[in-house]
Amino acid sequence: MADDGGGKGSAERSIVAELGRHAGFGLTLAVATGAFLLAGWWLDGRVGTTPLFTIIGALVGAMGGFYHMYQHLVLMPGRNDRQGSGRGAGDDGADGGRK
Repeated sequence: MADDGGGKGSAERSIVAELGRHAGFGLTLAVATGAFLLAGWWLDGRVGTTPLFTIIGALVGAMGGFYHMYQHLVLMPGRNDRQGSGRGAGDDGADGGRK
């Protein structure tokens, strides 16, 4: 059976796309935390301040990953809603709002 572009198939694709998007945010948080933790661990080994830079690196990575998630889930949707209400038909925003 061919999908007519709407209905159940379209809704399932939308759900899968949102799940993938949110899984990507979680992965970004985990990778940022892990990468900065490892960098801090390496730096601690070089300098000799065993837990200091490991803890700082983990916190900086977690804050950066959380900010990325916050920016995309809270700030950008609000910004898009405000910008979208002032656009005319066919305006893709490519000119940065200048005419």
